[in-house]
Amino acid sequence: MTKKIFVALSLLVLFSISLAYAETGEGGYAGVFLRMGLSARALGMGGAFVGVADDGFASYFNPAGLIQIERPTLSASYRFMSLDRKLSYVSYQQQVKGGAAIGAYWINSGVKDVETRDYEGHITGELTNYENAVTVSFAKQLIKEFSLGVNLRYSQYNLASLNVYTMGFDFGVLIYPRDKLRVGLAVDNLGMKYSWVSTKYWQEFDLTGTDTEDEFPVNFKLGSSYLLLKDKLLLSLQADKNNKQDSRFHLGAEYRWLEYFAGRLGYNDGSLTFGLGIKHKVKSIIVGFDYAFISSQVETDPDHLLSMSFGF
Repeated sequence: MTKKIFVALSLLVLFSISLAYAETGEGGYAGVFLRMGLSARALGMGGAFVGVADDGFASYFNPAGLIQIERPTLSASYRFMSLDRKLSYVSYQQQVKGGAAIGAYWINSGVKDVETRDYEGHITGELTNYENAVTVSFAKQLIKEFSLGVNLRYSQYNLASLNVYTMGFDFGVLIYPRDKLRVGLAVDNLGMKYSWVSTKYWQEFDLTGTDTEDEFPVNFKLGSSYLLLKDKLLLSLQADKNNKQDSRFHLGAEYRWLEYFAGRLGYNDGSLTFGLGIKHKVKSIIVGFDYAFISSQVETDPDHLLSMSFGF
């Protein structure tokens, strides 16, 4: 009983702090590439994954979910986006002794061959715009019903001749109130901001630069998932709120049949999504392949996301 009271109180306190911090204002989009979504399975379910987080993308959505990884897992994904943008991800995760798990992942986002123009509209050259984030993760199961996780992240942004970097962390909680029900809470991008000094760039045009600090929105995610129909049907929901944007809502469903095949549907804050997945065992290695389609909320082409995983 004492353990269950501790779990309930911990969740209540964490969620209360999250709501209080999240209502501080609007605006600001630094680190948006970290909020795009990188798992075809999760995006096929509308991005409602903080209360699932049980595969090779666990630490990205909720680092406490690392505890659920049953075997060492190598994962990768690639997202094809409109306007020639690219987003890719590589990760490795595994359990260690003492009811703990570790992991690391790398995210790369960017676009190249962007034309630059002067005030009269003449082409002056091209620039490349890209961001990288390297994250290490740790999770620990404190009791059977309660796990904690943390990500430590280094993020770097290159825009033309300007280069900035920052460090910060995420933390997550995963609770098992009853059989087949999971509740997840995660807080992302704590302490992260870019400090821009543009003097060097504008000197090329005989202009004066500026110094600017660009803070990452601190993002709070609360969600849950439940298994039905002899564990073949997974339902999930999630609400996100950060301190610079409005709330976002996600709903998803995954149905598995014939053991290795899965179909997915979701609602991702205004966008409809669907996905397909397949797993196949090759000797002792489980190979997974997932695809997701994400409709666009604006007049651009939809996104397509591919993911692969290898469980050793």
